[in-house]
Amino acid sequence: MSHTQRPFLLPRPFPSGGTIGLVSPAGPSPASDIERAVEVLSARGCHVVVGDHAADNAELSGYPYLAGIDEHRADDLNRFLVDPAIDLILCVRGGYGCARILDRLAPAQEIRRDPKPIVGYSDITALSLFLAAHAGIVSFSGIMATAGDGFAEGTLDPFSEASFWQAVGADGFGSVYLPPEGNASWAVHRPPMDDGDTVTGPLFPACLSLLTSLAGTPYLPDMNGAVLVIEDVHEELYAVDRMLVQLRHAGVLENLAAVLIGSFNGTTADEEARLAVGVPRLVLENTPPSVAVASGVAYGHIARRLTLPVGAVGTADLRDGTFSFDIRP
Repeated sequence: MSHTQRPFLLPRPFPSGGTIGLVSPAGPSPASDIERAVEVLSARGCHVVVGDHAADNAELSGYPYLAGIDEHRADDLNRFLVDPAIDLILCVRGGYGCARILDRLAPAQEIRRDPKPIVGYSDITALSLFLAAHAGIVSFSGIMATAGDGFAEGTLDPFSEASFWQAVGADGFGSVYLPPEGNASWAVHRPPMDDGDTVTGPLFPACLSLLTSLAGTPYLPDMNGAVLVIEDVHEELYAVDRMLVQLRHAGVLENLAAVLIGSFNGTTADEEARLAVGVPRLVLENTPPSVAVASGVAYGHIARRLTLPVGAVGTADLRDGTFSFDIRP
């Protein structure tokens, strides 16, 4: 399924006072929200360059869920991918649209020439998995510019922001710690077969519906031995069931090291209670006994969340749900 060999190429670290390029590869955001994100990031000492089409909307595409036409969204991203003056690419928001432009993005050798941190989550999962499968580079699943409790919003969480800068900065990832209040929801449903406390492998944090949408395409990386971290929003239990069954039939879940479960929210309180019980059960049903399973990761469509590398080799400690990486000298 993957055209690349692991380990994946690591992006260069984001320097102090570096340049951030804002792109909208998926859904639209008002120009005022993008301007607010520029203000916040500039106050952090960053130089910010906004893609020419970052504030485009449905008036150009004809679709209310797209930030302008496919060609323009791809052009902005391709420009920043190969521009050495851009030190980090930050997606404006998710929604939907990344999958439409994957076949318009730069050739792998061009992307690999100057790998830089590329950050986003939700629909940006499609872009992150593409970068792993197509170009063999590590990206990051983390907070965005204007949506999902991002930089432009009053709900920006200090822990989440700290995790963002820790992930992309010069020091890189060491240990990834839990939020200050701990992780009372952490639970191990199936320990590793060797009776140890840890699992190691390339980490793939992903929005489940976007992961599923790439099954059967050349844009899904090799998941053998991977630690898969899943989350989703506005999906009922039956839909999660359907997605996991599809992934099982496609062979994606067969040779994982572990499945770690983040948040499944955005529905009613009653449905979220069903998801809390049902998602671990469904994961156990759809994975072989060799795959460790735990839930309660601080990851997903929630305000207080980790920024995690996509494709970097890491170790998950199943005693408390922390991660450790060694991706910088």
